[in-house]
Amino acid sequence: MALSTFLSSSQSHSTSVVLAVGIVYALGMYALAAFGGYQFEAETSAQLLFYVVWITGGQLLVASVPTYLFIRYGYLFPLLMFGVIVVYTVSVELSGSADSSLAIYGFFWILPVVLILVAAGIEYAVRTTVLQ
Repeated sequence: MALSTFLSSSQSHSTSVVLAVGIVYALGMYALAAFGGYQFEAETSAQLLFYVVWITGGQLLVASVPTYLFIRYGYLFPLLMFGVIVVYTVSVELSGSADSSLAIYGFFWILPVVLILVAAGIEYAVRTTVLQ
């Protein structure tokens, strides 16, 4: 039995896994940013709340979308793209060669999500045209 088949056997179980992966990833990104010395800078508490919600929601999506696509459809390309994003983010943060990775793509998380969805589209095309 494939891992994706096992995980998708229960809708509530797979939802829990997707949320857990997203939460762990978001917390990991915050921890990595804190390790690098990044601090939120906001003029008002409302602006700070917006930043936290925007960044956390984005990080949840960055990790949850490829996880969901793997569990639901067994797609591997989105997971590979997510892995590339994680390696890049961690390497930038640990090298100290640029701004914090949370500052770089925390606010612009839409690009990694689009890259993940493009990878899913490529895998879908390969599965439906080449492999069928």
